[in-house]
Amino acid sequence: MPRRRRWGRTVLVLVGLGLVLVGVWLGLCIRYVAHPRIDPVEHVDAMYVIGPVETRWPEALARGDEGVAPVFLATRSLDPAGTSYFPPDCGEQRAGYVVTCVIPDPYTTRGEARLLAEQVREHGWTHVAVFTSTAHVARTRMLMERCVPAQVSVWDYPRRQTIVGWLGEFAYQSGAWVKAQFIRGC
Repeated sequence: MPRRRRWGRTVLVLVGLGLVLVGVWLGLCIRYVAHPRIDPVEHVDAMYVIGPVETRWPEALARGDEGVAPVFLATRSLDPAGTSYFPPDCGEQRAGYVVTCVIPDPYTTRGEARLLAEQVREHGWTHVAVFTSTAHVARTRMLMERCVPAQVSVWDYPRRQTIVGWLGEFAYQSGAWVKAQFIRGC
């Protein structure tokens, strides 16, 4: 068989394999990033709104105002303009709960899981909920369940996303998920 023909077949096989791998990756992302398992909303000991809080604050307050938890934690961050801290409601008494702002160390989802684990141990909570974006649910669940010594429910707020936005989420969440596999523990 001529060398050129073998090279052509090799290229075709590699391209086909690449397309299959991209298809599998897209399928997994659609399942676990775009359509993750969301827990039912129920009463819990505490609700933790993880960052970036500014992208989900109105939805988080609405959930808190439903009376789902007597304790409401929120990761503190800079507002989108970078001029003041967000949320501005720290220490505010609302309908049945107080907004308590926290700063995880490190300032990552893993740091938020560590912080929630400390709070669970300190307060003796047995069931907590974490509020995050839909694309972040699966990785949040994995890290929280790995670290937090309590039952963890993960709630989301759906938001509209373009195809390009979803592809960006797929790439980011995939990379972050792989990284989380290599860093064990909390």
